[in-house]
Amino acid sequence: MANKVIVVLGSGPGIGVATGALFASKGFDVALLSRNAQRLQQDVARVEKAGSNITVQAYPVDISDHVALLTTLKKVEADLGPPEVVFFNAANVQPSKIGETTPEYLLEDFKTVNIGLYTAASWAIPHLTARARKPAAHPSFFFSNSGIYHHPIADFFSLSMQKAAQFNLAGSLKQVLAPEGVHVASVDIGGIVKDEDPVLNPRNIAEQFWKLYQQEKNQWMFDVKLGDIEEFIKRMSGQ
Repeated sequence: MANKVIVVLGSGPGIGVATGALFASKGFDVALLSRNAQRLQQDVARVEKAGSNITVQAYPVDISDHVALLTTLKKVEADLGPPEVVFFNAANVQPSKIGETTPEYLLEDFKTVNIGLYTAASWAIPHLTARARKPAAHPSFFFSNSGIYHHPIADFFSLSMQKAAQFNLAGSLKQVLAPEGVHVASVDIGGIVKDEDPVLNPRNIAEQFWKLYQQEKNQWMFDVKLGDIEEFIKRMSGQ
């Protein structure tokens, strides 16, 4: 029997690799997508160590380029088979200030966080809804969220905007996919992800996605909150 497949869009040394590695340890084949081809090879090596009898493959792609992204996702499908889980973790986590940030920057951010998510979802929908009709399947579309979608930070206003739009897009996806048996959900990260943080560390965040994956339909959660975004913003502002 073929392994189940998780597709990680926005691989990296934090949440992306931790989530890929955790699912690999449970017997999933893993596709890792990121624009950084050199780092992807390091990510693959880390994820491969987590599992046995699995396949882990790197797919360099600029997720803001929806044409290239769709072509890459079709290659993932050809190489590994249809996904059981799609995890969207792509974002440009950089400061942006009102009056200093160019419209071009905002557009590129939107292409990555929202057009990228929409492209991935459009590709995934027929695969995930088909899997929902199979026994013992838990088809899922997950994304990493941030509390700044409802508590924006002015010095990261572009990311705050993108996350607000993304949350609404995901809410629409839930309305469409939940009746078809597909779990749409996020982990809402209320602060900065650090290895040494007892709550907001990559391993703990990955475990929340695994718990979401295991939920039966009558248990489904949509937005799991980790950390306190209001307290985090107060600390940032020195209050």
